[in-house]
Amino acid sequence: MLYGQITHTYQENTCTFLIPHPHAREKPSHSPTPAEAEAPAEAEAAEAEPGRGVVDASAQSGADAGCAEALHVDRIRNCDIFIDSHDLYFYADVKLYKFHIRRTFDLRELKTLLIKFNPEDNHYQLCLRCLPAATAATTQDGSSGGGGGASSSIGDAPKPKTVRKEYIATFLRLPATADAMYLSDKESLVQEWKLKRITDQCQLQLEGSERIYKLTNHFGYGYASKYNGPPEISDVDKSTCRVLEPHRLSPIQRLQDRIVDEMKRFSRDQYKMNFVELQVPSGHQNPLRYKPKIFETSMTQEQAHLLHNLSREALQKQQTDEEPGDPDSPLERLKQKEIDCGLISIMLAICYDVRTTNNDPTCESAWTRSILCPLFCYYEQFDNYRDVLVAFLRRAITYPLFRNFELGRQCVRDAIEVLKGGRNWLINQLLLTHQQFASGEPCRESFNTHYLEDYIRYVTNPNVCSDEHLRLLARNVKNVLMDVTKKHLNLGVTEIETELIQELMQEMRLTAGGESPSLQHGQGGDDDMDLDNDTSGQEDETTTDDDSVITDSFDSMDMDMRLIENEAVYAPDDEDDEDDDDDDDGGADDDNEDTASSTTTSSEAEGNSVIEQCSNSETAASNSISTTSTK
Repeated sequence: MLYGQITHTYQENTCTFLIPHPHAREKPSHSPTPAEAEAPAEAEAAEAEPGRGVVDASAQSGADAGCAEALHVDRIRNCDIFIDSHDLYFYADVKLYKFHIRRTFDLRELKTLLIKFNPEDNHYQLCLRCLPAATAATTQDGSSGGGGGASSSIGDAPKPKTVRKEYIATFLRLPATADAMYLSDKESLVQEWKLKRITDQCQLQLEGSERIYKLTNHFGYGYASKYNGPPEISDVDKSTCRVLEPHRLSPIQRLQDRIVDEMKRFSRDQYKMNFVELQVPSGHQNPLRYKPKIFETSMTQEQAHLLHNLSREALQKQQTDEEPGDPDSPLERLKQKEIDCGLISIMLAICYDVRTTNNDPTCESAWTRSILCPLFCYYEQFDNYRDVLVAFLRRAITYPLFRNFELGRQCVRDAIEVLKGGRNWLINQLLLTHQQFASGEPCRESFNTHYLEDYIRYVTNPNVCSDEHLRLLARNVKNVLMDVTKKHLNLGVTEIETELIQELMQEMRLTAGGESPSLQHGQGGDDDMDLDNDTSGQEDETTTDDDSVITDSFDSMDMDMRLIENEAVYAPDDEDDEDDDDDDDGGADDDNEDTASSTTTSSEAEGNSVIEQCSNSETAASNSISTTSTK
């Protein structure tokens, strides 16, 4: 979309806007007078009303004379208007005019809005009432928005600007009026889905005429917005295409419908399930680990035949078409930007399907490639790469099986690699998508007619789409990807992730708190059983644990060793030696060895005393015998 500037003036509580017509430079040599403009309108009204079947001769002659001017009048009436408390969107034919006001529009009594058009100056004029400054300040102070309070403190005083700021605003296509409110690049200026459409409440009046006209809706769509008529209903897939009459909706209305549908379809629970880890079915590869092979391509005979037919049609059309327009004109630059953005949108949907299916198309591939591309679903027109990436990432976490933000970013990186050097791979995938749309059920032939066939001709023509141009697109998309974050999706993804992390931490705390009391209770029960089974504690309360049992066992072992050693004193010498050897080889403790040695010494002393007593008794007996014999 082209963007224009609005001139405004204040008169008490009324704001007057002057909006130039987008085709002001294409002003005809003879601008339509009110009488000439009324003639085609009279004829149109006569055809529409069943009671008026006859048209006056003067009106008919005026219609013939003003045939050229009628086209200009239709362009004037081709408008779509949206309004909010602080914002005005005026879409005129092919150009969008945005205006942000610091004061608040008075929409309470807005039932009919009269728009005047000056054929001489080629500009629209409309007046909107505003709330008084004091009332607006009170309303904004009571609201919850932080931006409103800042605006109310300023009041009606315009924000001073320099020439440099005005030039930057014009270059970046920002609102350059004195009342425009500038926000950071990461914040959106206005939530466009909240704007209210008032086109049906508006009336158009030519300057110097009393005739009132209704605004019409007749907008372009498709490849480079070159299609104007209604699409074939039989070729439209109603399950994926949400806009059945794109020529009746302006690009702003299509954008609003897409954003609202995505907000309704977005599931917080599904996003939580795929946030920590992708829910990959068993037997399938994780899409995040897939490595696309963009340099290995093969074209089937059917695809080659389709490419040949499309190339021949492009050649015939090029010979019959008129000379191309000036490439430096704003309309031609807009057309080229719209074509490039549409190509990137289609590529992102293809890269997602290739990554999630491991380049093995399934019966759901056609649905995936159509539902992830806003061009197919809403005939949306993009004019910058940032909106393309944001729209794809929003749909990637809303509709398909794997709803993961990082997976969507990985698909964008795949598209960048394709733009760098995968022209053949891209042509092959576009042809495959064309076949899926044509042969699938339901039929999606409308997508082929309005988009894919033209894009195949565009990519296969190196004079129009060169390798340098594709590499330039890759650099631009890469730079934009670095600045796109989760906040730009406007789906509350960051808050959902924070909530999920808090839930996981709470579960961990509850799990840890539930296990610790059970462990303490189990340890206490074991101690009670030990106290009941231990009888030694009845005599000595200090030896009620396992150490007392071990000490008692060692004492009994010492007593047994002493008894064995005492018995060994009266054993033969050989057995005594063998016992001593066994004791030495057994490696008894030092305490046991000392005790055994002391016991052995006392035993030997007792034995020696018994022997001495026996020898003394024998000596006494021999002496008594000798004495008797002497006598």
